Amino acid sequence: MTNPVPFRLNDANALRLLREIAADSARVVLLTHAKQRMRQRQITLAQVLDVMRKGRMAEPATVDIHGNWKLTVCGSSCGQEISVAGAIDMNDEPGKRVFVITVFGSD
Repeated sequence: MTNPVPFRLNDANALRLLREIAADSARVVLLTHAKQRMRQRQITLAQVLDVMRKGRMAEPATVDIHGNWKLTVCGSSCGQEISVAGAIDMNDEPGKRVFVITVFGSD
């Protein structure tokens, strides 16, 4: 049996999948680091979800060491420019959830 080829996404499809996942907030998992940065930078979950649902790609999507698709999206929410770095889970049930790794904004 051959090794499976990882599912490939281009930037447009990765952004479309991220928006689909973010439409259901239960599928968005905030990692501890992201929660800390949100508190530190006074960014709300609503702002994070807004950027994930309506933002634009800040850099090309890449595959991380776990086989997940990492991408960073940015956008404006409540008058603040915010960037959200996340990873689309491609392991158990591909495209079922996204892990928010970190969040940053302009001051």
